[in-house]
Amino acid sequence: MNWATAFFAGDEHPDHHKPLDGLRGLAVLMVVFGHGANHGLGPFGPDSMMIRGKLGVYLFFVLSAYLLDRQIIKMFQQGRAQWDYWRYYFSRRILRIFPLFFLALVVFRVANAAGLKVVIHSWGQLWEHLALQRGDHIFWSIPVEFKYYLISPILLYFFHRVLRWNLWAMGITFAALFVGVYQYSVHWQPDGTSTLLYLNIFLMGTLVAVMERCVPNFWNALRTFKPASSLGWSVILAFSLWSWKMDDFTSINTFLPAAALWSIALAATFGPGWWASLLSFKPLRWVGKVSFSMYLFHIPVLMWVKTWAVPSGPLWFIYLGLTALVCAVTFLLVERPLQQFKPFTYGPKSA
Repeated sequence: MNWATAFFAGDEHPDHHKPLDGLRGLAVLMVVFGHGANHGLGPFGPDSMMIRGKLGVYLFFVLSAYLLDRQIIKMFQQGRAQWDYWRYYFSRRILRIFPLFFLALVVFRVANAAGLKVVIHSWGQLWEHLALQRGDHIFWSIPVEFKYYLISPILLYFFHRVLRWNLWAMGITFAALFVGVYQYSVHWQPDGTSTLLYLNIFLMGTLVAVMERCVPNFWNALRTFKPASSLGWSVILAFSLWSWKMDDFTSINTFLPAAALWSIALAATFGPGWWASLLSFKPLRWVGKVSFSMYLFHIPVLMWVKTWAVPSGPLWFIYLGLTALVCAVTFLLVERPLQQFKPFTYGPKSA
């Protein structure tokens, strides 16, 4: 396998849906463009949705919940959710997150010591982040998301064992969770690295996964639903208008509607039309493939190039180019080898 095809090694897997790579690419570009705009770089105006980094992270949360939970539901439905599967599941989550996370923390610490304006001011803070006790700057999303990997199997086990995948019972449970999580967040005001604070965003991704696996007739109909593309573009229009009205999406009142819109955009990728075609555009898919590296390493690149005596126009392209180069290297040298390394397998074949 050459270095170019290594980025798209999973394309032939029957469960791989290419437009979701592009949707992940859109998510990380919103973060990268947003931080660039904060430092006066980029062509986007102050009202553009493309600089709303928080919305991009919420899209990551919805996608992560959907992609992981559809697999867990499948294992439950097929009677394959045994110990070997859970051993595989948790090992994959740890290998996916922590090695690159650790490398990013080291890079931030060294960059901080070199005088760049980035977080991780001491080695002690690095270990606090690894222990998921801290989440400074971009690292806030890591403990939030990883802890959902622990919550999700419990919820889906409840759906399987107690509710027996009954649609009405699951619908009532989702509604109760949405209301309960919102009320908890309002009254208890958990800190910014609490998964419970953002739980409703993840639950929207889980809801889409439940619909795919438990309402197959609806999902199959979606594949031929011609207005699906219009739904995807409508979500972008809605976010564009919303961003024009406000620039702060940290309020808990924005979590559920934002997640609902992203869930519609996600589901729309399974229908025909230009929405799925755009998200299947290979350069955008490439960005999605390296999105975790790009998310973790774009800030040191940005802070470094900001020290250069270069006009903001060219500097923006330098920032994007160097970010792409760095994340390509980290993907090929760290992420890809870890994807291929599978200390545990499950079922009749390695998954």
